[in-house]
Amino acid sequence: MPTYTSPKVEVKDSGIKGRGVFAKEKILKGEVVFDFSKGKGKMISGAEMDKLCAEGRDYGIQIGDDLFFAATDDSEMEAGDYLNHSCDANLGIKDSLKMVARRDIEPGKEVAFDYAMSETSDYKMDCRCGKPNCRKVVTGEDWKRKDLQERYSGYFSDYVAKKIV
Repeated sequence: MPTYTSPKVEVKDSGIKGRGVFAKEKILKGEVVFDFSKGKGKMISGAEMDKLCAEGRDYGIQIGDDLFFAATDDSEMEAGDYLNHSCDANLGIKDSLKMVARRDIEPGKEVAFDYAMSETSDYKMDCRCGKPNCRKVVTGEDWKRKDLQERYSGYFSDYVAKKIV
């Protein structure tokens, strides 16, 4: 069964990176935008995710210390796999695999989440979000930052929320 994808979003070219997900209609705070729990992806290990990332296929979300839910090939790709990172995320996570609007999102705006909400793995990437509060470099340690814990309170994946406590 495919991932639930809100009919209010579409995939288009992004100024952040490659393709991204954009609002076609206004999305209200609290609305579910994606629910990956019924998605086409697979549960894979960290080593498998590292291999995919090395191939440029970084379409996954961490849900455990050594567990990721990821699109492992083209047949598993869906709109939600094109979500980009933003240091001023308008999406947050409920449970482990639901993406919800943290605030109202106007048509034309890119919908994105902060990887600190779900990622604790050993990685580092340059950020291209362009937001005034951009961290410039995003790492698997960002979830430990008190400012991010306060900003995204209630929007971390279950996995990261348990680590914060």
